[in-house]
Order: sequence, then structure tokens, then C-alpha cells
Amino acid sequence: WHQKYLWCVISFSLHLSPISDTNTRISSMASKVLVVGSGVIGLRTALELLRKNVRVCLISPKTPTNVSTTSMGAGGLWMPFHCDDTRVDGWALSTLDELTTQHASSDRNVEVVPKVSFKRQLMEPPTWSKSSFLQFQQLDVDSLYKYASQNNMRLPRRETIGNAGYTHAWLFHPPIVDAPNALDAMLQEIKMHKHANFIDVETNKYFKTMNEIVTEARALGCDGVVNCTGLGSRALCLDEALVGARGVLLHYDRYNPSLWREASKDDTHLKDSAVTIEEKPYGSETTPCYMIPRGDKLVVGGTYLVGDEEECVRESEREMLLRNAQTLGIDTANNDPVGEWVGFRPYRSSVRLEIDNDLTQSGMRVVHNYGFGGSGWTVYVGAAKEAASLITRT
Repeated sequence: WHQKYLWCVISFSLHLSPISDTNTRISSMASKVLVVGSGVIGLRTALELLRKNVRVCLISPKTPTNVSTTSMGAGGLWMPFHCDDTRVDGWALSTLDELTTQHASSDRNVEVVPKVSFKRQLMEPPTWSKSSFLQFQQLDVDSLYKYASQNNMRLPRRETIGNAGYTHAWLFHPPIVDAPNALDAMLQEIKMHKHANFIDVETNKYFKTMNEIVTEARALGCDGVVNCTGLGSRALCLDEALVGARGVLLHYDRYNPSLWREASKDDTHLKDSAVTIEEKPYGSETTPCYMIPRGDKLVVGGTYLVGDEEECVRESEREMLLRNAQTLGIDTANNDPVGEWVGFRPYRSSVRLEIDNDLTQSGMRVVHNYGFGGSGWTVYVGAAKEAASLITRT
């Protein structure tokens, strides 16, 4: 069973218009904004503007839930991942606040689960771990499995972890977003908003330059643009710092009662956990071993391969993913994946979330909002709020 998911990168031959004054600003706030891109960053940016009573147009070549979009295929786990910008923690904590509020209000698209990252030694906790909601702990493996037994957590076999030399773990409780359903919910909210002026997320049109987008914005009566095109910005903005970080996944039916190797009547009460291993022998920085319960799927990964443009899951990668699934407890001999996915995370060493002075001098305020690597679902609220602030700033 095979599905091929693909994020399109647009080739181009045109160049941006000459720059006359890189320090020029427009003083008035944008009153009608064109948001380009309908991944999680674009949708949440459009929503933030609408909630500020700014009129919004939203366009994208494909719907948010098209299988080619990176946001749709993502695991949806809140955890800063391969996004090195110093602003990430602020954006991530803003997102965490909104997700925890949604979870408290019984939003079906947000689930909070235990998250375990296995380590070979004691590690300094990340800066974002200070949030009280996360209940972050660093435990030795024996203490972790004692905690798991007391709290009905499902984890890989104890001997699988111990025999491989993992001695410690981070344990915390992040939200996980059911990405496909959450994207659709955001789109529906946008369409129903009174200030949504024009929504077309199936244009099948790929812009070649930012100047073309500015022209489109003027035709729609907009005086502002937010570029949320993700990896497409490499071509649009001549941005060679932006590269694709290729990820591969297998999907399993989360609610299959015979999915687990040690399934029995006694373990039906166990709670799913998200598990990641980024150290050998089971994982590495470029080939992390992980499992994320997302909606009705278990997402098993993976890779983080910068610059790799292969559009299909290689056979060697499929074998690696099956080994990962088995390591994490899935009975792979008797359960086939229900799907597989390839996507290209838009990685940039420094996120581009800023006013474009080169284009803004033409009378159209332009803000770029892209380059979040593997952290789109972790930072999307905070990033959207900052982008909306920049485009509406007087």
C-alpha cells in the first residue's frame, strides 16, 4: 500500500525589482491583507488578522489538507525541533498557551500525552522546559518505567531500552495536534468570518516572484501581503538559505487492538505515549526514531535530511521505519502500515519573520513568515501573532 506525498518547489527565472531604499517604511497600517499559503503558518496568520478585524484575502495553490502539504503530514507534536532562531521559545510558549486553552475546552483536535525522549546520559534540560504545564522531569530509566507502571503509560520494552545503553529520559506532557482536522477547522473558521473577503485555496497557480504576488494583492484591493509559502519562498525570494529537510513516515492504525507486540486484555487501559530517540543505536540527529499518536494514527519516523529531494520513501528507509516501529513496540509481523508520507520541512538557520523593506517601499507592506524547520506546529500561534503585529503596525 503506497501513497506518495510531495511538497512542490517552484522553479523560476525572473528576478525581483531593483531596490531604491532599504530603509524605507510605509507609515500607515495595512487595512486589507493578502495571505499567501494555507499551511498551518498561513492559516493561523489569516485567523490572527481576522481576529484583529483586518480584512483578509487568502490564496494557495492547494488546499491545506492536500496530501502534498507539509503541515498536513506532520506529526503535530508541540516540541521545538530543528528551529535554531533565538525567538523560537517565545513563539513556542505562546502556541503552548493557546493549545492548552483549547485542550481545556475539550477541543477534539488537541490531545495531551506523555512524551519521552530517551538519552544515553544526563542532559541539561531545554530552556522551554520551564513551563509548569509540561511537568518536565529528567529521570533515570528505572524511575521512568516505575512512573510508567504507576500511570498506565505504554512504552517500549524495558530491556529494549536498557540493553541499548539508554540510561536517562526526558518526560513531559505536551499537546499534540491532529493536524489534518485542525487545518480544516481553521480554514472553515476563516471562511465564515465576516472580514474574510476572498478565499481561494485551490488556485493551482504558483507565483514565480514576490512582485507577482504584490501585483495580485493590488488587484484584490489589498495594501499588505504576508508571505507564508514555506519552502516555496526559496524561489519566490531568491532565498538560498532556505532548504528542504526531508522527512519520511509510516502511519499505523492507532486503534487497532492487535497493534502491539505484547497486546493482551490486561493492557487495554494503557495510555499512548510519544517516544523519540535521537542517539545511537536506535536513532541519530538525521535519522531519529520516533512515534507520535496523532488523531486516529500512530506516526512512526523518521528522517531529517537537509537538501535531500527524493520524493518517495526509499526501500532502505522503509526497512528502517519498520525497525523503528518494532523497536517502539508495534507488532510489525502482523500489522502493515496504513500509509506512508514524504515531506520537506522548510528549514532556515534563522527564521524569516520580518518586514520586507525592499518591497514595502513600493507602497505595499510585505511581511515574510517562513523557515520554521520541524517546528511549524510548535510555533504557529506565536509566529502568526508577530506577523500580524508587523503588518498592522503604524
